[in-house]
Amino acid sequence: MKKVIAFMLSLMLLVSCAVIIPAAAEEKKISIVTTIFPIYDWVRETVGNEADKANISLLLDNGVDLHSYQPTAQDILSISNADLFIYVGGE
Repeated sequence: MKKVIAFMLSLMLLVSCAVIIPAAAEEKKISIVTTIFPIYDWVRETVGNEADKANISLLLDNGVDLHSYQPTAQDILSISNADLFIYVGGE
């Protein structure tokens, strides 16, 4: 009897996960954060027609010197929440 109950519970769990996971995956946009404009432009061109499925953001503002850039708390939060972080240089 315990085996039957365990089998039924695992079957219900499997079916519920199969229904919930695809629905959640369709709605979520992929978040991409880049450091400099050439990389941002490359990602934007690579995404192309699928741009509505991605949220692409650029960390550096216009006129900011790349060599003296210090990330703000908001920048660090954006990077940590991103699905993909693309940067240039460093190790």
